[in-house]
Amino acid sequence: MKKLLLIFAVLIINLVSAQDSTSVKVDAPKIVSKLMYGSTIKVENIEFKFVAVESDSRCPKGVQCVWAGEAIVLVDVFKNGKKTEQKRLVFSPTSQLQNALGNLFSSESLKVSGLNIAPYPEHGTKIKAEDYYVQLSVKN
Repeated sequence: MKKLLLIFAVLIINLVSAQDSTSVKVDAPKIVSKLMYGSTIKVENIEFKFVAVESDSRCPKGVQCVWAGEAIVLVDVFKNGKKTEQKRLVFSPTSQLQNALGNLFSSESLKVSGLNIAPYPEHGTKIKAEDYYVQLSVKN
């Protein structure tokens, strides 16, 4: 009886601890790039230029606000060296899903999204335009 119980325990331990590594799906790492104000970044044959901060009404650190606010920036999109469009990106707590879906550029093989804008405002300090940058997500 003890031998049967020991064999049963060994079988259960082997079945429980075994893992099938072939069914594990690994996502490609997310590439995040900084697009500085006034600068251009190139991804494949597409270029993005951060041209303006239209508004920044985000609630500064150290202040209690009724509304979280938002920041709006303009980014020019160039394809093969020619300007194709100007994108208006809105960064707010409610725009995160929209920003994750290729809001800057989307094709079958490439999605470029504006994830965030930095720096975050602080009470009593003004952010210079040249200090702003947009974090871009690039997925191939």
